[in-house]
Amino acid sequence: WIEESKWRKLLSFEGQILSKPKLITSDTKVLEGLRKIMDDDNPWLVDLPEAMTKLSPFQQLLLVKILREDVLTYLCEKYVLATMGKKFTESPPMDLKGVYEDSDCRTPIIFVLSPGADPMGYLLKLARDQGIEESQFSYISLGQGQGPKAEALMKQGEESGGWVCLQNCHLSVSWLPKLEQILEQSANNDVHEGYRLWLTSMPTPKFPVSILQQSIKVTNEPPKGLKANMKRTYLDLEESTYEGCSKPKTYKKLLFGLAFFHAVAQERRKFGAIGWNIPYEWMNSDLEVSISQLRMNLDEQPEVPWETLRYVIGDVNYGGRITDDKDIRLAAKILWIAMNDGALKPGYKYSKSGSYYPPEVEKKEDVIKYIEQLPGLDMPEVFGLHDNANITYQLKESKALLDSIITTAPSAASSGGGEGAKSPSEQVTEMAKEFEKRLPKLLLKKNAHKSTFAGVETGENTLGVFLSQEMVKFNKLLNVISASLKNLQDAIKGLQVMSSELETIFNCFMLDRVPDAWALYPCLKPLGSWFNDMVARLDFMRNWLEKGAPNAFWISGFFFPQGFMTSVLQRYARRTKIPIDTLRFRTEPMKIPDETKITNPAKTGAYAYGLYLQGAGWDVQKAELRESDRNVLFVRMPPIWLEPVTKKEWSQAKCFECPTYKTSLRAGTLTTTGHSSNFVLFMYLDTAVDPGHWVRRGVAMLCMLDT
Repeated sequence: WIEESKWRKLLSFEGQILSKPKLITSDTKVLEGLRKIMDDDNPWLVDLPEAMTKLSPFQQLLLVKILREDVLTYLCEKYVLATMGKKFTESPPMDLKGVYEDSDCRTPIIFVLSPGADPMGYLLKLARDQGIEESQFSYISLGQGQGPKAEALMKQGEESGGWVCLQNCHLSVSWLPKLEQILEQSANNDVHEGYRLWLTSMPTPKFPVSILQQSIKVTNEPPKGLKANMKRTYLDLEESTYEGCSKPKTYKKLLFGLAFFHAVAQERRKFGAIGWNIPYEWMNSDLEVSISQLRMNLDEQPEVPWETLRYVIGDVNYGGRITDDKDIRLAAKILWIAMNDGALKPGYKYSKSGSYYPPEVEKKEDVIKYIEQLPGLDMPEVFGLHDNANITYQLKESKALLDSIITTAPSAASSGGGEGAKSPSEQVTEMAKEFEKRLPKLLLKKNAHKSTFAGVETGENTLGVFLSQEMVKFNKLLNVISASLKNLQDAIKGLQVMSSELETIFNCFMLDRVPDAWALYPCLKPLGSWFNDMVARLDFMRNWLEKGAPNAFWISGFFFPQGFMTSVLQRYARRTKIPIDTLRFRTEPMKIPDETKITNPAKTGAYAYGLYLQGAGWDVQKAELRESDRNVLFVRMPPIWLEPVTKKEWSQAKCFECPTYKTSLRAGTLTTTGHSSNFVLFMYLDTAVDPGHWVRRGVAMLCMLDT
């Protein structure tokens, strides 16, 4: 009932945090209570087993966090409520007047912006309330060439006592050191008491720290959710725009669909990579242009030009900001829900729940009333996602919270645990010795089986060439790790200088993170899991080297899986004399549970294993996609037969084109080889429903998990 990684964390919690081994793991009643917490939808509300009630509130938080990391934000809120009070769990309302009263003429006020938030409306209202005339309030958006103008406005404000607002400081980071210098000089100058300097900026690491330290920081996130997003769209909509089409009924229904699409596109970002591979910043201008084109096309065409509208809005207006081809496909499938001929018929629903549909009303005020009665909480199904996507979202929020806590911690190497706990140096030394003991030996060609590299020189054994390339990369990694571990232990003993690189590795050991010097292939696992995975990769490569090619290949274990695919196609092309550029893979998941059941190599192509399916379930017997089981985020796929076929031989029109990635991050960059640093290939999976359903579900295969 519990994953191995969580069980190991429980053992560590007993030994290191409580200093009482077997207090939890040997008590059946405690384990039964913990299982209830694991299975409950609201684990933060479940009472702990009686034996655990003596733990401190923070220890209780850690215990439940081990079991259900996805609810960490709720656990932290409960902890803060219990230890500090309700006041610290509720966001205060925007109080610009209070901020103004706390400031003075030498204290800048910084608005830390978030997507969709614009404080200028609040600021202009405050200026009016404080009796600041328009001539006394100057504002400018920073950018190329705006620095001297901003300096002049600040100088004028210091002398006259006016207000100055410098917008979008993050767009002019090269000028910010000059701003820092001006503020330092003004500390010694005579400044009018009424002068106020307001700054707005998105978060950026290049913002001068000294300005942050001497300023008042303010942030105000916009209302979140489909309801708030769509309401904001209609409140901003001019009456002339709403009533200005020659086909009013069709226009108003499709206009509502556009507002729905815009809201879904923006709100899907909160689900991370399963929502969009890359979180794009769509603006109101994208929606406004789309509305104009919708009205123009309806006015000029006798019939609704569906293909034109979907292309112009999905591929051009919104797709123009998209840089990932898989996201372009997703945007088109989401837009189709709101932009098809069925959307004009009475009773049409945007999702299965039936809560969202184009209302049968004419007036804008009535549409706003309809929007106000929409659900306040957005369920994943309205975005086209499975209910499990909520868990993915909560895990993303928990990870962001942990990263923020670690970033703001006073020292990465602070000691934890009870009385008698080991010092950071002792802990790191122990880990380094353990890693050193388990570190595999180098892969040497002299140990190779006679069949491993047979035919390499003649070009027949393309997999042998691929193996030799992988060996070079793995040996380089082993040498880096070996040298790092030796130097780190010497530095801790004082035998050599603790360089910045070694200090980084030391801190990574304390935080269970993989040092950058070791991260030679993409992987999001914590350090302990990463090392186990690395050892397993070396074991697989060593077996291939010393025993000959295996019956099935662990595709996740390679540095460069795309190279493996190319090698398989090359081998087939050279045997059959078919040009390699006319070949593709037919991907057939096998009807067996795992690779141990494979007794012979594939006749053509190769068997590959080690992939995980995210966003859907898999029916092994029918060999087709199905809906995910509750609370099951990833499904281990059976071995897949990668069979080379010519592009004319096999049509994948009825299959779901499933992207395969190295990590759950999904987003990648284009490397010098012309390949993505993350995307591997498309797998073609059978489906009983429309493939577009799985596109909106965000279904993909991953080479490895994050744990």
